[in-house]
Parts: sequence; C-alpha cells; structure tokens
Amino acid sequence: MQINIQPTMNDDAVMDFIADGYVVLENVIAEPFNQKCIDLTGGGVNDFVQGESFRQQVLLNPQVTGIVRSLLGENFLIPISAHHHLYERAHTGQTWHSDGLSEYGYGVNHLQCYYYPQKVEIEDGPTMVLPGSHHRLIDREAIAHYGDILGQVLLTVPAGTVVLTHYGIWHKAGPKLNDKRRSMIKFSYFRNTQPKRDWNESDTKETPPYRARGRHPYVTEVESYRSSRRRQLTWNWLCGIETPEDVSHGAKLFISAKPLNEIKEQKA
Repeated sequence: MQINIQPTMNDDAVMDFIADGYVVLENVIAEPFNQKCIDLTGGGVNDFVQGESFRQQVLLNPQVTGIVRSLLGENFLIPISAHHHLYERAHTGQTWHSDGLSEYGYGVNHLQCYYYPQKVEIEDGPTMVLPGSHHRLIDREAIAHYGDILGQVLLTVPAGTVVLTHYGIWHKAGPKLNDKRRSMIKFSYFRNTQPKRDWNESDTKETPPYRARGRHPYVTEVESYRSSRRRQLTWNWLCGIETPEDVSHGAKLFISAKPLNEIKEQKA
C-alpha cells in the first residue's frame, strides 16, 4: 500500500514560512528512539538513515511530512542519505553560510531539515538561523565575517525536535562551551510535482493575495520592499499562479532521494 500523507499547514502557516524560511517542530520524535540516535558513532550514518526505524520514526513522521507535503506537494522525494554533525568537544562555532549550491529564484523546491535527538542549550553550541535570509542570495564568503546579526534565532530546543528550513537560509553552529556530546542529523526533501495551492486552505477556495508580514529586525526600509516583493512572488509561485523563469532545481543534483510513491507503508 502506498503512503498517503496529508498536508498540515494552512494559508497563514505557508505565508509565515515564506517570510521566515523555517518551521520548528518540538518533541516530535519520541524516546527511546532519540537515545538510539544520540548513541550513533561518527560516520556511517547513511546505513542507519536508510533503515526502516529511522524512516518510520523520522523521515515519515506525520508531523514532519505534513509540513513537507504542504510546501513541496505530492510525491515529494524522500532522503536516502544524511549528514551527521557530531560535536564532542568545545569549539568556537562556525561562520555564517548558506549550504552548497544554494538555490536562487522564488520557488520552494528543497527543504533542509535538522533533527536534534538531545536537548540543545546555549552552552551546547546551538544552530543559529537568520529568518528571511533565504531571500538574499549571496556568495557565502561575503557573509563569513559577520558576527551577531539583529534578529538571529538560536535553536535551543528540546530533544526530538526537527527544524525544516528553506535550503538557502543563512545558518551556522554557535560556539560550544562544554565537552558534552551534541549531535544533529541533517537531511533533505525535494519537490517532485508542479506547485499548486493544495495544503489546508484556511480561507475560501479563491486564492487570497499574500498577507504582508513584518520586517525582520536587520532589514532596512529599502530592502524591506524587495523582501516584500520576493514574498509575494513566492506565494504566487507556490499557489501555481505564476512561475518566474529563474526557479532552480540545482541542489537536487547532488542529494540522494527517492519518490514517496516508491516507499511502501509498513504495517504496525
């Protein structure tokens, strides 16, 4: 039997994602599976990720896939590989960056996810993200020297949290002040269908215009106009109203994944 995943976001939640570029789902992965992931050794995580337990507990978690289904449409691509970020000693953290071949344009084709099997506190070197930065494509070397940015968010989260982000969002590991083991497993989902407004519609069947969100603290008045226009274009694209020519699927080229309809539902 094929897996039937229902969207869980409504219009306002999708508009919030367009503005911020991330969704935090706290406590969605249950114990004792979190402990099993905490105990993973460095390297070799792909074998574990491809196993049935990780697929059912994490990759096909209903709360996680409800967000994925809402933003990427039906028959999205399921990850079959992942990256294991494991820190066991104090370190100075990372510089601001966006990953790999960060996508450009207004489409939402790629969700990069961070799974934290243990509680993350400020001393543990939490991941930091900059809301709205996915609308600013820039050479990663040009932002590496930035320090704290007004409005940055520290992902101090409880165990079992999954954070879903737009692939282009600026992020970094914060400074780790202790020798406590802290791990994060990162994986990606991809769009496999043309966009349309088929999430949980909270208004009428008529597609509403994008409802403006506030300006992020680091954004100037001039840049806020550009951000507003980019948000409108992304909303229109996700609703299937217009498709700008510069939408990229580039990052899909180097990530291993398979269509949802190739994954068979397991009996409980």
